[in-house]
Amino acid sequence: MKISVCYIVKNEEKNLPLSLETLQPFADELIVADTGSTDHTRQIAAAAGALVLDFTWRDDFAAARNFALDHATGDWIVFPDADEGFLYPERVRRKITEIDAHIPPADAAMVTLVNLDPEAGQSKGNVRVVRLFRHIPEIRYQGRIHENITHSGGTLRLYQDDGALSMYHTGYADSVGTQKAERNLRILQQEIAKHGEQPGQYMYLADCYLGIKDYKRAMKNAILALDSPIQPVASRVGIFHVAIESMRQLGWPLDEQLALANMAMAEYPDQPEFYGERGMILCAMDRLKEARASLQKAAALYETPEAPLTAETYFNASSAATVYARLGELEAIRENRDAAEAYFQKALAEDGTNEALKEKYERFLRESRS
Repeated sequence: MKISVCYIVKNEEKNLPLSLETLQPFADELIVADTGSTDHTRQIAAAAGALVLDFTWRDDFAAARNFALDHATGDWIVFPDADEGFLYPERVRRKITEIDAHIPPADAAMVTLVNLDPEAGQSKGNVRVVRLFRHIPEIRYQGRIHENITHSGGTLRLYQDDGALSMYHTGYADSVGTQKAERNLRILQQEIAKHGEQPGQYMYLADCYLGIKDYKRAMKNAILALDSPIQPVASRVGIFHVAIESMRQLGWPLDEQLALANMAMAEYPDQPEFYGERGMILCAMDRLKEARASLQKAAALYETPEAPLTAETYFNASSAATVYARLGELEAIRENRDAAEAYFQKALAEDGTNEALKEKYERFLRESRS
């Protein structure tokens, strides 16, 4: 079985070497479509043994990806971004061989992508994405922006990876995320101007508007996405996140925020983030007993998941620290100082660089001595 790795790149000299390093244990062929690099990206790819091709950029990610596919000769395609790579490269070939023989047969694999923020030195949550698929004519990319793999013969048969194919992603550091949101929004607006607004675009518009802090439009499109007949292949976790965060930023009524958090929690009962969201909203409503129970559930699911997560998650170390700190404050109100101290220590262990968290802990120490 031959495995082809494909990229589309532009000025990725900082990201590409690490990504390529994670492919060496299994890649039989490397195809790189360059869309106009002016740095050393092309030389780095060529030195790794890649066939480097020129593609004239025309604001169409699917066209660029399909151009690379046209030059691949493998049985399976692995198509990462330049800021992505495999966490366990030595497992990839064995796992793809297993997927290839899977009964019923699978067309593609849904893998976990761990979003890392190098600037903050922490995870920003996980998403579930398709990054490898069979190399057959029926499978192509569609969509100028947020392009997706589609099967012209019908439904794409997805294999849910168990973690062996987990990948990292560094492209959504805060400083980079705003630029990408602005670029993606521009391309989406071009597409809408040409073909009209489509239901499948709502979740991408919501994400872009959140990225540029236009919370009113972000919330509008998130609600449209949740109500749309066209739903994402992976999950709706991200859409709920955009809607809840936008409501919070806009100061919407707490009972409406709570209703949305409850809806998300009912849909994803094994995800810690929505128990955390619900707990924070209940705190603001002064329903502290319910808030404490909800936040404790979020912490428990973070520490010991009740089931393997099959959906994306944005609950990370920073989220856990926020939950632990709020639990510390709630225990302090109940005058359970030992329990409060323990929660604050957990918070600091998760995110010791958070100055606001440190201030909360120091305030707790001052008040507990008085």
